[in-house]
Amino acid sequence: MNSTPTAPTPTPWDSLAAVLGFPNEDETFWWNTTAPILSKFLHKAKYTLDQQYAYLSWYHRYILSSYGPRPQEGCERTWRAQCTPNASPFQPSWNLQNNKSTVRFTIEPIGHAAGTRQDPFNQLAAFELMKSLKGVVPGLKDEWFYHCARELYVPKDLINIMLAVQGPPKGPKPPTCFVAFDLDERRIETKAYFFPHIRAWNLGVTQGALVIDTVRGLGGGVDMSAALAQFEEYLTSEGPVSHRNVEMLAIDCVEPTKARAKIYVNSFNNSFSKVKHIYTMGGLLRDPAILDCLKPLEELWKLLYEMPEEGWEDVELPNVMHHRSCFVFGFEFKSGQAWPSTKIYFPMWHYAKNDVQISEALARFYEKQGWGKLAGEYKRDIDEIFMEPDMPHSAGTHQYLSFAAKEKSGLYVTMYYSPTIPHLTQRHSPSPVGEGNPMMMMGPPGSGPPLPLRVLQTAWPVLKWVVPGQI
Repeated sequence: MNSTPTAPTPTPWDSLAAVLGFPNEDETFWWNTTAPILSKFLHKAKYTLDQQYAYLSWYHRYILSSYGPRPQEGCERTWRAQCTPNASPFQPSWNLQNNKSTVRFTIEPIGHAAGTRQDPFNQLAAFELMKSLKGVVPGLKDEWFYHCARELYVPKDLINIMLAVQGPPKGPKPPTCFVAFDLDERRIETKAYFFPHIRAWNLGVTQGALVIDTVRGLGGGVDMSAALAQFEEYLTSEGPVSHRNVEMLAIDCVEPTKARAKIYVNSFNNSFSKVKHIYTMGGLLRDPAILDCLKPLEELWKLLYEMPEEGWEDVELPNVMHHRSCFVFGFEFKSGQAWPSTKIYFPMWHYAKNDVQISEALARFYEKQGWGKLAGEYKRDIDEIFMEPDMPHSAGTHQYLSFAAKEKSGLYVTMYYSPTIPHLTQRHSPSPVGEGNPMMMMGPPGSGPPLPLRVLQTAWPVLKWVVPGQI
């Protein structure tokens, strides 16, 4: 007797797509290119089937529309996402600690008018997303979000001056805002990331000075002044980083007394000794969590990079002249704490031969930490999630690895990934050694905007009544 073949079980993303449908071709495209990846991460991280369906349903309803118009072959896009190096506005991440997994993802909300005269710096889409989430995500608070937007967004009058002088700005532009979500077992935690580049240039201040002032102004009865003072003193200590290296500000969208503010600093100093200097704030951070994780940090460094037996701590990695080739350091502030805590972000794709090499190095690192289950399954899981045929030949899927330790939870790492999106992205190829000058990308020196723009800003309160075409 011939047995009847069993039909394959439909995947959660296929089942939901059939039931929920899509209002337009844009959302259909973004679902087909991002939902399978998110769903596979949830499965690999051992979320229950009910949790997988719940999170994917929420993703379908509230997130898809924030990706904006779908890419189409031969059609120029008015805004290039910078959430990932290959222009994907969707960045999944996987937090791992003690064999426990948490799935996260970051998006760059993109409006349909982003990059045009109506919204030249893509500042509107994040507002729309936060409004839609306000009554949906339990515990979400938006006071800090709007404070940071007021301080760091390009104000309307300045945009109108730019439009009056030259029309919508041409060429590459820095990002404005990312929004991230931690899919915890019981709840969704929301975070927002702001980029101060244009506003700092307009004000004639360094990005660091503007971001620190923004954190000082956070309301809700919080006091981060002690840790901020220590951070500023470190930036002015003539060490590896300064105010000009500040790249980004992140905030938790929760009750302010429980929230964190995180200031991110770039560094093109790529030796272990300098990375360790920044991570420990020149040795000033002496809490047990920091000290206990220095040995694993050494192990990770040696696994990722080919180091000599002697003097390896001072060996600089090849200086890839690309603005994303720097290491990134997160300084985390909470109300009432005397010192910030720190986190390191390794730029994985610039210093590796291919993604298979990265997967194998991470598996060995997880094994050294006693995370046997993760070590045994990591490479296979990543292959099955992304199904990238070029992973053995080039880097590009692994974007960043963050390394940190907390007193209560111990060592934990998070991998950030850059998926390939049809008609939009390509696998990343680092710039050749010696090309470009990354020091030119470190933010304004504090000299202020050009004189003609300053004159127009002074006269604008009168001129705006006669200049046509304002937004």
